[in-house]
Amino acid sequence: MSRPVVVGVDVGTTSVKAVVVDDTWHVRGQAGEEYPTRYVGATGAEQDPDDWWRATASCVSAALSDAGVASSDVAAVGVSSQAPTVVLLDSDGRPLGPALVWLDRRGQSECARRAGDTDRIVELTGNRPDSYYAAPKLAWLLRENPGLATRAAAMVMANGYVVHRLTGVVSADTTHTGLSLLNDLDAGDWSTELAELWGVPRRWLPPVWEPTAVVGTVRPEAASVTGLAAGTPVIAGLVDGAAASVEAGVVAHGDVCEMTGQSTVVNAAVEVAAARASTGALSVMPYPIPGHHLVFGAMVATGGILRWFRDELTEDSTGDTYAALDALAGTAPLGSGGLVMLPYFLGERSPIWDSDARGAFVGLSLSTSRADLVRAILEGTAYGLAHNLDEMAALNLRPSTLRVVGGGSRGRTWNQIKADVTGVPVEVPAESLGAPVGTALVAAAGVGLLTDLVEVARARYAVGERYEPDPARHTAYRRRYQIYRELYPSLAKVHQMLAELR
Repeated sequence: MSRPVVVGVDVGTTSVKAVVVDDTWHVRGQAGEEYPTRYVGATGAEQDPDDWWRATASCVSAALSDAGVASSDVAAVGVSSQAPTVVLLDSDGRPLGPALVWLDRRGQSECARRAGDTDRIVELTGNRPDSYYAAPKLAWLLRENPGLATRAAAMVMANGYVVHRLTGVVSADTTHTGLSLLNDLDAGDWSTELAELWGVPRRWLPPVWEPTAVVGTVRPEAASVTGLAAGTPVIAGLVDGAAASVEAGVVAHGDVCEMTGQSTVVNAAVEVAAARASTGALSVMPYPIPGHHLVFGAMVATGGILRWFRDELTEDSTGDTYAALDALAGTAPLGSGGLVMLPYFLGERSPIWDSDARGAFVGLSLSTSRADLVRAILEGTAYGLAHNLDEMAALNLRPSTLRVVGGGSRGRTWNQIKADVTGVPVEVPAESLGAPVGTALVAAAGVGLLTDLVEVARARYAVGERYEPDPARHTAYRRRYQIYRELYPSLAKVHQMLAELR
């Protein structure tokens, strides 16, 4: 007799990944597929929602084949995604245009228009007004497109679009809603008051479900392209950072993990009452671990800067792998030959919340080597991580270890730099595929295949590698970190002046 499995899908910033997880919580099959992002001017970032669907269908089919399981063995499907990324649908469920990706900063003027409402927005949502969140994006779309309010029937996030294509149901989950600036964090639902504040039609906002809730089943037309069986339960899903945190065993107050891919997000499980003490310097959203929210610091571009260096400043980007760049950085001295990098290449989220900020290499000289530049990227992003951990310390969150997941966790030089800069031991899980696995576990909980998500997530986590901070290097980095902290205030006016010229 065959054993049940669950399918986890993550719609990431650069690709879809799908996994098949069995009832012993091991990965049986996996697949991935990339898609493009279209950058519009200096602050816009868009994707085609149907690219997500095509990649999802392809990856689910390939993962099932890789696992060698029958469609009838699949007990549930879950979808997580980059967030907040918004899509407007017409009355037939078709996208009215491209999705505005979380990277898109064109709504910052909408935040400025509502600056006087900051305290109320933070009171209701736990988050401060910033174009990272969904509401400013929607307000910008409404201002730029007269008549959109009547043409659009619904707004969904990235995972919500894929869930819609799977089931025909329009839905939202509490984690994505928590990153909208349209929500009441305590009520776990939309806020009519905030919808009116941002000018977003209340009828656009779909029913909100807990991540584990089954919102529908796979339709025959979706079954034919994914290899899933029609009628397979589909849960509401969750934000990718929350899913990755579940996979990393972040299940108790004060557990912290760092996820680096295109961006870096440092996530902490925090008891609800303590999370509500956040003043908006960090972000907060509901979390599928009972009694906890996820408090996180999010940087816009970290791994993305390394990719930019590879693609734009090397002659052969195909041969210059991330592993080679990580090794090259290891040949440069601590401090990168006197170079400090600000990692604000597309504005920045926490903790400075400045969409006008831009990246900088400070300290360049004719002796600066290519290895110095690469190491400066790794060090600069580690300084940004330390800055976010400082903000967490203000909430009495001081992790004893830092679990690192995502593509960036494969960089041995980078991991050691993070440990040395922060003074916190860095752990790499023995097995980590990130968000799709966490999503599969949440899906299993949703259909009763597992009864204790906390117990399973904790039991699955095992340390593969551990990087201890070196006291002498940590001392040396503390001096350089103070220089890093001085750079942004010194350059803030310059960033603003340059923004006026863009």
